[in-house]
Amino acid sequence: MEGSKQNAGEPCSSWRVVPAVPGDAAVMARFWVRLMDEEAPPLFRAGVEGLSRAEKAFDRMLAQRGSYRGFLLVPVAASSAEMSPEPAGFILGSVYERLYGEPSRAGNIMHWYVLPGMRGRGEGERLYHALMDWFRTEEVETVEVMARAEPSRTVAWTRRGFSVVLDLLVMRAPWSSDDREGAR
Repeated sequence: MEGSKQNAGEPCSSWRVVPAVPGDAAVMARFWVRLMDEEAPPLFRAGVEGLSRAEKAFDRMLAQRGSYRGFLLVPVAASSAEMSPEPAGFILGSVYERLYGEPSRAGNIMHWYVLPGMRGRGEGERLYHALMDWFRTEEVETVEVMARAEPSRTVAWTRRGFSVVLDLLVMRAPWSSDDREGAR
C-alpha cells in the first residue's frame, strides 16, 4: 500500500497501516467517541448510545468493501513494554455515485482520528494516504470532507488541495428535545 511506504531518509516507524475489517468496528467506535468528545461541532455529540450505535454502523460499513473502507494504525510488534497492542488511530471513507450531475464518482473522508500522544509524527498522514490510495483505485473523481468550521481546519484542508465549496447549515429542530443529560 503506497500510503504506508517509508521514504528514503525517514526513520522507520514502529506502526503500520492495515485495512480494517468488520471485527475492528468496536475499536473504531471507541476512537469515534473520542473524536466526538474532542471536537464535535455544535449540536452534535456521541450521545448515550453513541458507542454501541457507531460500532454497529461501522460493522455494517466495513462489510461493504466496495462502498466503505477503513484503515487502522497498529503497532508493528507488541513486544515493547512501552507500546500498546491497541491501534493508535483510524480513518474511514466511503465511495459513492452521485444520482445526477458531474463529477459522478465521489470519495468521502468520514472520520479520521489519531490518539493525541501519536500526533505530529506523520502517522496520521499514513492513514490519510492509505485512504487516498483506495480512492485512486476506486477511480473517484472528487474527494469530500466535512470539517468543523474553524480557520485552522480550513487552512489545513486547503493545504491538502481541498476547496471550500459549501456551507453546512444546521439547526436543532424546534420539536426535538435538547436533553443533553447523559451525553458523552
